[in-house]
Amino acid sequence: MLQLYSKNSKNKLTIFYYLQHKIKLLFSRERKFYLFLQKHVYVKPLNIFLYKAALSHKSSPVHDKNGVAVNNERLEFLGDAILDSIIGEYLYRKFPNEQEGFLSKIRSKIVSRDTLNQVACDVKLNHLVTSLTSHNKSKKNLYGNAFEAFVGAVYLDRGYKYTYKWITKRILHRHINMRTILLTESDFKSRLIEWCQKNRNTIVFETFEATSVKTKKSLFVAAIYINKIRKIEGVGLSKKEAEQDASKNLYPEVFPQKQI
Repeated sequence: MLQLYSKNSKNKLTIFYYLQHKIKLLFSRERKFYLFLQKHVYVKPLNIFLYKAALSHKSSPVHDKNGVAVNNERLEFLGDAILDSIIGEYLYRKFPNEQEGFLSKIRSKIVSRDTLNQVACDVKLNHLVTSLTSHNKSKKNLYGNAFEAFVGAVYLDRGYKYTYKWITKRILHRHINMRTILLTESDFKSRLIEWCQKNRNTIVFETFEATSVKTKKSLFVAAIYINKIRKIEGVGLSKKEAEQDASKNLYPEVFPQKQI
């Protein structure tokens, strides 16, 4: 009976502090930021400064009350791990008869930078990210990285259970089309390599660095050779991106019936 009373008292105290904190937020200078997150991102923050940090790129001029520079890199590291765990558990429960390879492939599509960039824009986080970067590669993944950092902030602020429910009920169900994820190919290079091995063809990627004629900035060019015949090229800001781009360009020729 004493334990039950203690538990109820603790719950009442937690609710009291939550309501007290919420009232303070609603009358503070962070009110607009809080209401924006509640309306568009479906999150009710307790520690508002965690979310400020999550949306601050290392190039941004954001500082804490002690004058120390704040950025989202550590939160991004944490959010990446938490997101992998949540998506992994969600897929494990959703597809009880599928093998590890299938689950890994679907998870990699969901947490891909392209998908997270789009999700961040869907929930309007792109309007809150602070950054002064002008580097194309950094800007390309800016919002997806911020979303991962935001996941880390939600986890630290509200715990794993709350974060799991937010990701699965609010993000996955509203902003990620699972049917499209299942049908759409994203790892074109792996599929091409598998096809070549199955059909006893040799495949070679030749990648080199070049300079863009338009922007004068460095990029990578990848050429694909199948059975020593040069087939196609692709470009990217890294070797990996260039090889995937080349593979994507060749994909319709090798798999004409597949959806990209």
